[in-house]
Amino acid sequence: MPVVLDASLVGSRVVVRYRRPERDADPPFSDVVGELVAFDEATVTLHSRRGPVVLARSGIVAAKAVAADRRSVLELEGAAAAGWRPAEQLDLDGWLLRANDGWTSRGNSVLPLGTPQRPLPELLATVQAFYAERGLPAQFQIPLPARGLLDADLAGRCWRASDSVLVLTKRLAPDEHGHGIDDQVFLEAEPTGRWQAGYHARDGRLPEAALGLLRRHETVLFASLVDAGSTVAIARGAVDADWLGITLLEVDADRRRHGLGRRLMAAVEAWGATHSASRAYLQVTESNVDAIAMYRRLGYTEHHPYHYRIEPT
Repeated sequence: MPVVLDASLVGSRVVVRYRRPERDADPPFSDVVGELVAFDEATVTLHSRRGPVVLARSGIVAAKAVAADRRSVLELEGAAAAGWRPAEQLDLDGWLLRANDGWTSRGNSVLPLGTPQRPLPELLATVQAFYAERGLPAQFQIPLPARGLLDADLAGRCWRASDSVLVLTKRLAPDEHGHGIDDQVFLEAEPTGRWQAGYHARDGRLPEAALGLLRRHETVLFASLVDAGSTVAIARGAVDADWLGITLLEVDADRRRHGLGRRLMAAVEAWGATHSASRAYLQVTESNVDAIAMYRRLGYTEHHPYHYRIEPT
């Protein structure tokens, strides 16, 4: 296990082997796995399942970054599903079958959080019938590596894979809500006309099915950054348990690289902190290198990827 621990890994999941401070400790070394949340000249702090762990850097023998484990991937995907609520949702032995009149893949796909005991052909027949009844293609959202076996099974049945999406996360500072107020950012509980004016994805159309999904949450935020009377950036936030989900971040194409995304993200993160969120997540297509670079500058790190598997035609 090479020593590769440095400040660039803050926010990442790591395993650290350290020398136990007790004299004549047996065994003399121990390992801890967790999220690296702080790094300075003398100590490192990890957030493990037991809570915060502070280690003296002088006692660290080796360390490396590790992939998110199955449990944490499925936990985060469950929180993300709670933040994006379709009109219909059916629990099929731990698989969430979601439908929202075709608006967004996440709202119209199977999220396999559990492990059903029924045979796969029987389950797939139920899935395909569910989506066929609604005039939609059957597709799975496959979080990796947690559902790697299912992914391989579907690939073997010629279900087509989509482009990869990265789930990025960040631990919010306890004093995140103390940031200054940005008087050009408007925080509203509804997708008002001002907010909708900044939406340009999918031909700029927000059908009723979309508006219903976006509103379908008890702790939701629609943030707009307005300059000279025009909406130049938008985002949506939703809090579930201690997770803040940030979605639909969009900056006007003519105003990018001017810090607008950073300002809007700061406002949404501050709002989330005031609503008891201690962590934030967002999803971004792996090919969107500019957006990923911005999120990394803001302290986000990769948690896990996912892609979709679409039924063969």
